Amino acid sequence: MDIRAKFLEYFASKGHKVYSSMPLVPDDASLLFTNAGMVQFKDIFTGKIPAPSPNIATSSQLCIRAGGKHNDLENVGYTARHHTLFEMLGNFSFGAYFKKEAIAYAWEFVTEILGFDKSLLYVTIHESDDEAFELWQEHIESSRIKRMGDKDNFWQMGDTGPCGPCSEIYVDQGAEFFHSEEDYFGGEGDRFLEIWNLVFMQYERSADGTLTPLPKPSIDTGMGLERVVALKEKKINNFDTSLFAPLMECIERVTGEKYYRDDELLNNSSLGNHSGDFADSAKLDSSNSKILSEKCGLQGKSQGSYLEGNDCRDFSQLPHLSPKAELQSSFRVIADHARSVAFLLAQGVNFDKEGRGYVLRRILRRAVRHGYLLGLRKAFLYEVVGAVCDTMGGHYSYLKERKNALQEQCKAEEERFFETIESGMALFQAELEKLRGHSVLSDKSGSASPCSLQRTPSASHSQDSHNPNLSSQSLECQEPNRVAQKVDSSNAKKTTQFSGEVAFKLYDTYGFPLDLTQDMLRELSLSIDLQGFEKCMQEQKERSKAHWRGSGDSVKDGDFNALLSEFGENEFVGYECVSVESKILALLDSNFKRVESLEAGQEGYVMLEATPFYPESGGPVGDKGVLLENNSSLGMQCDKVENFVKGTTDKVASLPQNSQNLHSHTALVRSTSPNLQNTRIVDSTPCHFERSEKSTTLECQDSSGVESHKVNSSNPQNIVAKVLDTQKYFGLNLSKVVATSMLKVGDLVKAQVDSSRFEIAKHHSATHLLHYALRQILGSHIAQAGSLVESNRLRFDFSHPKALSVNELEQIEALVNSKIAQSSPQVCETMGIEQAKAKGAMALFGEKYGESVRVITLGDSIELCGGIHIHNTAEIGSFYIVRESSVSSGVRRIEAVCGKAAYNYGKAALESIKSLKEQLKAQDVLQGVAKLQNALKEARDTANKAKQSVKSLDYEEVNGVKLIVLKLDSVEAKEAKDIIDRAKNENEKVAILLLTESSGKIALTAGVKGVESKLKAGAWVKQVAQILGGNGGGRDDFATAGGKITESSKVQEALDLAKQIAREKLG
Repeated sequence: MDIRAKFLEYFASKGHKVYSSMPLVPDDASLLFTNAGMVQFKDIFTGKIPAPSPNIATSSQLCIRAGGKHNDLENVGYTARHHTLFEMLGNFSFGAYFKKEAIAYAWEFVTEILGFDKSLLYVTIHESDDEAFELWQEHIESSRIKRMGDKDNFWQMGDTGPCGPCSEIYVDQGAEFFHSEEDYFGGEGDRFLEIWNLVFMQYERSADGTLTPLPKPSIDTGMGLERVVALKEKKINNFDTSLFAPLMECIERVTGEKYYRDDELLNNSSLGNHSGDFADSAKLDSSNSKILSEKCGLQGKSQGSYLEGNDCRDFSQLPHLSPKAELQSSFRVIADHARSVAFLLAQGVNFDKEGRGYVLRRILRRAVRHGYLLGLRKAFLYEVVGAVCDTMGGHYSYLKERKNALQEQCKAEEERFFETIESGMALFQAELEKLRGHSVLSDKSGSASPCSLQRTPSASHSQDSHNPNLSSQSLECQEPNRVAQKVDSSNAKKTTQFSGEVAFKLYDTYGFPLDLTQDMLRELSLSIDLQGFEKCMQEQKERSKAHWRGSGDSVKDGDFNALLSEFGENEFVGYECVSVESKILALLDSNFKRVESLEAGQEGYVMLEATPFYPESGGPVGDKGVLLENNSSLGMQCDKVENFVKGTTDKVASLPQNSQNLHSHTALVRSTSPNLQNTRIVDSTPCHFERSEKSTTLECQDSSGVESHKVNSSNPQNIVAKVLDTQKYFGLNLSKVVATSMLKVGDLVKAQVDSSRFEIAKHHSATHLLHYALRQILGSHIAQAGSLVESNRLRFDFSHPKALSVNELEQIEALVNSKIAQSSPQVCETMGIEQAKAKGAMALFGEKYGESVRVITLGDSIELCGGIHIHNTAEIGSFYIVRESSVSSGVRRIEAVCGKAAYNYGKAALESIKSLKEQLKAQDVLQGVAKLQNALKEARDTANKAKQSVKSLDYEEVNGVKLIVLKLDSVEAKEAKDIIDRAKNENEKVAILLLTESSGKIALTAGVKGVESKLKAGAWVKQVAQILGGNGGGRDDFATAGGKITESSKVQEALDLAKQIAREKLG
């Protein structure tokens, strides 16, 4: 049974509008990720915006709880129900139906559609909710309805605001695996499992705690898909269901280990030859029962845990019972985390050291660590990510579309971590030895190995419950893959804390997230000196501030609901016009509160009935401009706009979408054919618009006889307000203004866009052609990861695992310019999202768009876009790539210029060449540079002859290998290479790493001879460079790297690390 489809079909049949899953990154700065089904309706529930029509909805929402307030990351794999990524099914009513209908819908779906046995169902209600008690008795016996207190059955969004009682449906899983003292209805055991939570949002809580009934109470429900599938498939663990089976098979294939379901572990007969791996460790004598009970957290706090006689048969605690059973937790962590990695990457989150990107990196590295515990020493998670794309790509098509790119990004990040995990574990082990005086951790191969953390949640509601608030957790530990060495707990209490400085080195140099180190230490009853860690963190000046993607919607409180209720969304006419006469519908002060007027000099926001100002969105910055008093001449011309369109000097090209009065010279086609009625082909022939005094439609008139009109910005009587920016808030197009004279609600003004608009349109249109060129040159895995468009530049981020070569950049630039030269007209079409995809339109990912989309075609480029564009590609002018760089792991950035900015860029380049000719005293710059290089080479050769022989450099001998690690002053990086070459020529076995400094930057050069199998130059120099804020690599016998930090203490630290690594590898 496709439960997701059944759920949505059921509520659609009841008149609910089906909403697509919103992005995992919400337009809400108060949330790190979308963590519940109600998030996309939050503004409706809080009253910021009016209820939609119809005012009942349903959805299957992807959610992530892996950071911020709602974080289930550490529980995953150690309980039967927790996930970082899960799907929440829900139905919602915004003042339409209430308890009676919500209860009836829930009961009918659970019993009739899902087919659960009514005799196994139980219900909880709030202790004060007599109405719900009466309504439930129509469906279930009163003996199976339990009243609960505020802690369990009262929901609120915050300390103030909408709130109300809850009602939950439970399923009795039976006594076979669940019969502890807590396995009763209302207890903390897992026998009675909640599957659906109904929130009756009927009160408004004030600051003093007073509950006031809402005039239109609402419904918000949630049901975890993974949990319901497990119950329907009669599995006692979500990870044992068909949702995860393909992932477990993939992990089995890459690890060579076997995954056992919980029911197999609890029924030893199904284990065959492996039964002894589990049965022996599951048998406990009576003296050990109490110890296990305490260790597993079974004292009234486990999920379905119990002890029977001398057997421990608690499915959620199985990882504690056996070294072999412990492997199952690692399987589950990897499977869960692969899902999160796949969806976050697909939806534009990239690996980073801050914000959401850091959470993504943390998830991946936790998964890699568990692969490490399973014996893997190379990238593997990308293969599981591929299985996620295959398994879930049927419903989320963008996973299949981006599968190859996602795997490449994942693999690159994995490989980076695997390069440092061994060295990081060695550092971790060394610090433990200092604290304990002996080795604490070692795997069967003798190498350092991290410990594994086990957690037993004590929450009465586990993560896939509708309520995202979690109770406290108890933490317990066991070591992986072996019987744990016993640690004297009394001695542990006396042990000093793990060094914060070492923890920071693990984080900064070796890529160990802080919580990963904490996980490994908890097992040993150790903690980290967090003050020391934070001190090191503060000293790292390169750490940037976290980036939170989100619109102004989430951080602005104001009178938006009132405006939407009174006026609805105001009309944006900027696709057709750059100037229009319009009425001021509303004014807001700087705090978004409605006012009747703005005084001269006062800043605020204006809501126009129809606005030509484009709100910042999808890359282009928001429009600026002016508001003119009503008696000014309106024409479509504005200051500095007369040169917008080729071949015109006094006219502004602006083409209508709704005009019916078209002149023959205008290259705009609107057909009566059903297939073309929403299509317009836009060329650059000028067209002039005015608002008719008797009509609200736009009329197109021949502009050949229109006088040019320039805005007199120096005349304060002409300009009544300057538009500083334009943003969209909850669907409202609002322009930030500073009044130059009094503005009043109801005034008629003439809104005119600044001339910079056309340069912005050029750069934004160029991003379309750049996106097309990147996919043509680099491959179809390229996907946009962000953009910024201003009047003088563009910035385009895209998924790609490595830096672009000079040749690739030249090809991309050439292809974009060739597409510009083809003079292709803009074709704008409005169509359904599926039709757009079939047409080949590019999109960020499938869920970002509504049912109806705007498709822009510029030659061979076809994209979904609501932005502003030129009318013909020729208007873009020349296109130059000025920089290519890295944004984060697997994401590259191209910065480029076009239009006037390209002219200025070219002019500056010519001026630079002219200056070079003068300085070199040569008409041919290349010949002049070559002459200068020859002179420098001769000078260096002379200096090198006077330098000491390599044999005189300080060195130490390690197992017959000459080890040289030095910082050389007054030596260039190229000279360091020559020294290394001489050292390799003069020695049979040598390892040499030299640091040089020039122009405020550090260069590292390393060479190895005769010991490449033990010490690889590429990995060596890369690890050392990270101390200095750099990176690098190369061959096994020779490699280079760069660094940004030149502080003497850091340089010495890098030298020390280089020696330490070499000694360990060569020892």
